[in-house]
Amino acid sequence: MSLKGKRVIVTGGSKGLGLGIVKRLCEEGANLIITYNTGDITEAKACAEAAGVEFAAYQADLSKDEEIHALAEKLASYDDIYGLVNNAGICLFENFFEVTPESYETTFNVNMKSVFFLTQKVTEQMVKQGIKGRVVCFSSITALSGSATQVHYGAAKGAVSSFTHMAAEALGQYGITVNAVMPGPIPTKHNSAYLALESSKKDLCGRMPMRSYGDPAYIADAVVYFLGERACWTTGTTLPVDGGYLAK
Repeated sequence: MSLKGKRVIVTGGSKGLGLGIVKRLCEEGANLIITYNTGDITEAKACAEAAGVEFAAYQADLSKDEEIHALAEKLASYDDIYGLVNNAGICLFENFFEVTPESYETTFNVNMKSVFFLTQKVTEQMVKQGIKGRVVCFSSITALSGSATQVHYGAAKGAVSSFTHMAAEALGQYGITVNAVMPGPIPTKHNSAYLALESSKKDLCGRMPMRSYGDPAYIADAVVYFLGERACWTTGTTLPVDGGYLAK
């Protein structure tokens, strides 16, 4: 089944992995709704216009409770949402002993709380409309591999993995699937300087059987699979797209 004409939400769709997903969905002919915080939506909008698909964008700071819930209500006002891609995330590299209540709350709000409540509201509308929709969440290899400077981030992504299993159980009866992607090391604007360091390359690429960083397009491929009909009997799963990082 083609995604042509189907309305899909991509959170954090203005840059990084989210923008890569938006570009791929434009190629697939999906009508898009993206959310963003501080990013520039120009490129995402231009891709949609070039592809001739519908495009809408909503700004929201997902670290704030009130903005999470306001965004959820806006998205749930659409009666034809087929897919929700919970891509938006934040990773603060901090010493374990220096993590503050504020940075902890920011990390969990963006990476987990927004995922829970956006999924809750959007899928409630799917059920009302009889749409057998798709939800794709974003966990991380950090949820399983561990990192001394990403303790709160890894814990939040571990919660996303658990949520994926639980939401799949709750929503399967309505024909709605819920799956998650676990990206490996992929250069984007926020991490490219770190990944470019020779020490980082030696450590990360040396661990991966594929011996190289990934590309946002690889993640987009996984998302399109989970959104498509060929994944109609796949739910509650977490898929590492990581060059074999977790295999070591």
